[in-house]
Amino acid sequence: MSARHGDQSHRCLDFLEQLSRYLDDEVPPARRLTIEKHLAECPCCEDVLRGLEQTVALCHDRGRPALPREVRARARQRVRDLLSGMRLDVQR
Repeated sequence: MSARHGDQSHRCLDFLEQLSRYLDDEVPPARRLTIEKHLAECPCCEDVLRGLEQTVALCHDRGRPALPREVRARARQRVRDLLSGMRLDVQR
């Protein structure tokens, strides 16, 4: 944390740990308001949020890498095997 944080650096750690969930809209509304209030008061945490948003945007722009055909086939087979095992457990 930089000198700009002063006495609130211990609070910032709590908020920084939640920023990914905040961006994914996975925090309850009351917590979201608390985070937004903190972001409005803390330029350092707001900078971290902006950087995280840029990183997410770059990842989305790149798209998903194509998996090799053999990897997809092994994954499908593994899912089938797992589902078959689940069906056997349910029937017992």
